[in-house]
Amino acid sequence: PSAAQVACTSLAADKHRSALEPSPSTGASSMSKRVCGYAKSNRSACKKCKGKLDKGVLRVGVVTMKDEVEMTSWYHPGCAPKPKNPLEPGDYEGYADLEDADKEAIDEVCAGGAPKAKKPRLAGDTIPTDDPNSSESGFAEAWALYANMPIPTLKEFLDANVQAKTGTKAELVAACVDGHLHGALPVCPMCEKGRLKRAEDDASSFGCKGYFDDTVKVWMQCGYKTTADLLQSQRHPWREPAQGKRADGAAEAEAEGEAKGGAKGAGKAAIDPAEFEGLDRRAMAARLVELARAEELSLAQDESSALIAAGTALGASMDDDGNPVPAKAFEELRAKFPRKVQKELKCRHEKNATICTLLKEYADLVTELEDNKYAASSTRKSVSALMNLDYEITEGKKLIAKATKVEGIGKSTAEKIDEILATGTFAKLEELRSKATQR
Repeated sequence: PSAAQVACTSLAADKHRSALEPSPSTGASSMSKRVCGYAKSNRSACKKCKGKLDKGVLRVGVVTMKDEVEMTSWYHPGCAPKPKNPLEPGDYEGYADLEDADKEAIDEVCAGGAPKAKKPRLAGDTIPTDDPNSSESGFAEAWALYANMPIPTLKEFLDANVQAKTGTKAELVAACVDGHLHGALPVCPMCEKGRLKRAEDDASSFGCKGYFDDTVKVWMQCGYKTTADLLQSQRHPWREPAQGKRADGAAEAEAEGEAKGGAKGAGKAAIDPAEFEGLDRRAMAARLVELARAEELSLAQDESSALIAAGTALGASMDDDGNPVPAKAFEELRAKFPRKVQKELKCRHEKNATICTLLKEYADLVTELEDNKYAASSTRKSVSALMNLDYEITEGKKLIAKATKVEGIGKSTAEKIDEILATGTFAKLEELRSKATQR
C-alpha cells in the first residue's frame, strides 16, 4: 500500500480507538463510548459533582462495556471526563437529536471550553416541587427534617427500615421522606432479598434490580416491578434508628405464618443428644443437615455447602472442654437459615394470587435445584407482569393471543397457567417439589 493509504488507515484506527477508549475507573478491559441527550427524569445525578440532573436537562453519558454488560455514567457537560483522544461532536451518540443551543454546548465540550457545573447545596429550606410526594400533607416538614441530616444519619434511618441505601444525598432524603410519610417499603416479594427503589422513569412505579448472593458470590438479578398503590398495604411502620433494625424478609414471612395460625416454633423438633453420641464431626454435621431438611430450614440444597454450614455451626458450639454441642449448633442453623414460609403474593386482582404464588415457587425451585438462572429470571418477569393485571386470569392462552397479549408472557407460562386453573397446580412444579423433598 502507498504511504497515503497507510496514513488514512492509521487515522481511521485512531478515531475508532477514541470512540472506545479505556475507562480509567474500570481498567483497560472496559471500553467506553460517549452519548448525549436529555434527562428522562429528575432522579439521576452527575457522577462527578453529585449535583441533580433535572428532567429535560442536557447531560453527557460515558457508556462502559465490561463483561458484556453496558453501564452508563451521567455528567453535566462540563463535568464529563476528558477522553484520551479528542472527539468530534458527531462522535457523541444522540448529538443529531439535540436542539441547536445544546449542540453548541457539546461543541464547547469537544473544544475543551465548557464551564464546570457547581455542586448545588441541598438545604432543608429549599422544598422541591417535582418530588412524587410534594403534594402530600406534611411533605415540607419531613423534607426539612431529613435534608438537614448528614448522609451517615440518613443511611442509619434507611438501614433501620431495611431500605436501599445507595444514591445521592437528594435520593437518600427522598427515600426517607417517602418512608416517613407512607411507611417503609417491604423487602422485594419476588426475590425476597432485594431492596425496592422508585423507578427513575416513572415516579409511580417501584422495582428491584436484585441482590448480591454471599453464598455463591454473584449478583442475582430480579427485575420485579410494581406500582405505588399496590405496595401501600404492604408497607411497614417507619422506624427510628434507636428502635433497632426491622426484621428481614425471612423473619417477616415466619411472623406472618404465625399470625395466620401457626404457633411460634411450629415444626421445630427437640435435639436428642443421644443421637450424636459416638459420631465424629462429619457424621454430626450430616445428621444436623438431615434435621434441618426435615424442619424445612432454608439451608443450601447443595449437599457439600449444607455440610460446610453445619460443620461451621458445630465449630462455633464448643463447650469448655472443646466438645461440640449439637443442640447449640442446631439453634445456630435455625437462626442463620430460618424456615422458609411461602407467602401468597399480593396481586392487583386478588384472584390471581394463587397463580402468581405457584409460578414464583417454581422459579425459586428452579434456581435452587437446577441452577437455571435464565428460566428462573424469565418466570419471575412473567409473575411480575401477572401481579399487575387488573382483571382475573381465566385462561392462559388468552394472555398470548394477539388481541389480548400480555407483555412478558410466553407459551410455556400460558400452559402452566392453564394447568393451574384446571388442577390447582402444574406437573413441573410437582416434579421439583418431589425432587426437593428427596434431597
